[in-house]
Amino acid sequence: MALKTALLNAVSHDLRTPLASIIASAGSLRQADVQWTDAERETFAADIEEQATRLSRIVTNLLDLSRMESGTLRPDRGWYDVGALVDDVVGRLRPLASAHRVRVSMPDDLPPVPLDYIEIDQVLSNLVENAVRHTPAGTEIEIDAHVEDGSVVIEVGDNGPGIPAEALARIFDPFVRLSVPDSRSGLGLGLAVARGLVEAHGGHLGAQRRPGGGVTFRFTLPLEGPVAAAAGQ
Repeated sequence: MALKTALLNAVSHDLRTPLASIIASAGSLRQADVQWTDAERETFAADIEEQATRLSRIVTNLLDLSRMESGTLRPDRGWYDVGALVDDVVGRLRPLASAHRVRVSMPDDLPPVPLDYIEIDQVLSNLVENAVRHTPAGTEIEIDAHVEDGSVVIEVGDNGPGIPAEALARIFDPFVRLSVPDSRSGLGLGLAVARGLVEAHGGHLGAQRRPGGGVTFRFTLPLEGPVAAAAGQ
């Protein structure tokens, strides 16, 4: 019951806010008695696209959380190039992260990884969006990958205000909203969903504070898994 109440409270705000923005922008575009400039029309259209994308991420996270709660989350793995996946995510989220510098570092010899492309895309998207939301404009977001102990390790770091030490143990709980200066609040599902998707792949997602400020999220994807086992038969 507590989870249901928290879900209803969160959705009532986080879904209605972008919907209100979409309705307002669409209504403005349909005003026949106003001669909008091309720049103004572009602004309305961009706002509709941005808010619709935000709604899509919220709904996807809610569906993923529902699958985790019901125990029906089953990754559909295939062999994929992690570097290409990172490029896809960074390209799609470029408008969202336009006020930040995004630096990507991927070794050329990174091996293919058995993973569910859609689910790991969601993991990385949630981590990048989290970094954008909780760091000031102009700061850098870093995405790195390497092989370590039989897994590919992917790290998303930022140079923002960081996370209070006492909050590190709770940031992966559903509906937990961090109180960080100069940040935008969200539904509080992104990190919880990301951890669940990574664990469904047999990996681990954790966070640590950076000495100079900011935080690094680090998740692993085992190179040995169902797809790897099948390939060896």
